[in-house]
Amino acid sequence: MVIEYYENLLSIQTGNSVIHMNTYGERLEVALSTQIKVELVEHDMDQKDLAAAIGIESATLSRYLKGHRNMPMPTFFKVAEALGVTPRVLMERAEARIQQ
Repeated sequence: MVIEYYENLLSIQTGNSVIHMNTYGERLEVALSTQIKVELVEHDMDQKDLAAAIGIESATLSRYLKGHRNMPMPTFFKVAEALGVTPRVLMERAEARIQQ
């Protein structure tokens, strides 16, 4: 997967497909997913660990992180708690990714 930013347009290349994210909401969803993955690495966890910690199936978490489903707010709060940060901090870190 290749993620590129160009003049407020985010492009994600997966295999032969390129997805362009041009709204703030779309960019934030991608940035949040990326930030959760970064937090997992920093906490020496994988998606299965996180899914178990918040009480959902790992396939469901995978769908959230791939953008195939929207993550419900209560789940987002559980994710932040499992990662040892507040929801606000997790969101701020994701938003900082958009500004880069």
